[in-house]
Amino acid sequence: MILSVVIPCYNMAGYLDKCLSSLCDPRLEGRLEALIVNDGSTDGTGAAAMRYVERMPALFRLIDKENGGHGSAINAGIDAAQGKFFRILDGDDWFETKNLPALLDILETSQADLVIDQKFENEKETGRERYYPLPDGVPFGEVLPFSHWCGREMTEFYMLHTMNVRLAFLRSLHVRLLEHTFYVDFEYVLKTTSRVRSVQFADLGVYHYLVGNAEQSVAPQNYVRRADQHRRVLDECLRFRREAEIPEDMRGYVRRRCQLLIHTHLNILLIYDADRPHGRRLAQSFMRDLKMNDAELYTLVRPRYLMATALHCLGFREKTLARLKQKMERR
Repeated sequence: MILSVVIPCYNMAGYLDKCLSSLCDPRLEGRLEALIVNDGSTDGTGAAAMRYVERMPALFRLIDKENGGHGSAINAGIDAAQGKFFRILDGDDWFETKNLPALLDILETSQADLVIDQKFENEKETGRERYYPLPDGVPFGEVLPFSHWCGREMTEFYMLHTMNVRLAFLRSLHVRLLEHTFYVDFEYVLKTTSRVRSVQFADLGVYHYLVGNAEQSVAPQNYVRRADQHRRVLDECLRFRREAEIPEDMRGYVRRRCQLLIHTHLNILLIYDADRPHGRRLAQSFMRDLKMNDAELYTLVRPRYLMATALHCLGFREKTLARLKQKMERR
């Protein structure tokens, strides 16, 4: 077994056919296992998954469990996986089927801790698809020292949607994600990549990420509703930065990832939250805690905090921020 794909699912009956059908290729049998983790769904997710298990039992396996959240489902997948490599596919996303056999060929011979491929983003409303290739100059097919390929310009390419992690390495890290909590993908990426020693890049588009879904945890209104859970993940990542045994040459990378997560948190509180006084109070409280517990990061993010506070006072909302971002991208 070359690759274990863990599919955490909670009430995904409306999306699961598109997700699972992208794995229905007989060439994958015996080389890839799809572990569908039904995390206590209350809709037809379990029945939808079982249809695929019955259709292709050599490919699909269903794990039913009590609801514990996305992190709990991933933890269960790590425990059950049998492949050489491990990756995660959310139940409302899907794979580029035609590229999976080539990915398996790469993984079969790779000795890297981490293999990174490339993703697509698909807009739910318009159907528009955008491809996110790795930067020019990235060497494909070589096993490289990760510490040489985790600079500022590369950080955004290490994400749940592009990561194939060698399972023996992942288990050696004893990664366990927070339960009953959204946004644990940030925690998973940080705790895993921060101790990677070797990486290989694959010139393949594999993951299709659905965007613009109002039900997604990263929709602005859901970010606000679950701001306490985002803070929980942020606090866990900051604790990891302080307490974990992180190689010295990876400390800057970990700092950058935490800094980006703080930027998102400040946007949630100061820009997305329609209750402006409430968001401002939470942001002030967070910055006080950060100053007390991590003076280095506090100094680094304070300019961003001041800028977000100014935008907050000017009445900026998420739509205004999105329009500014689009203008900058056009330039």
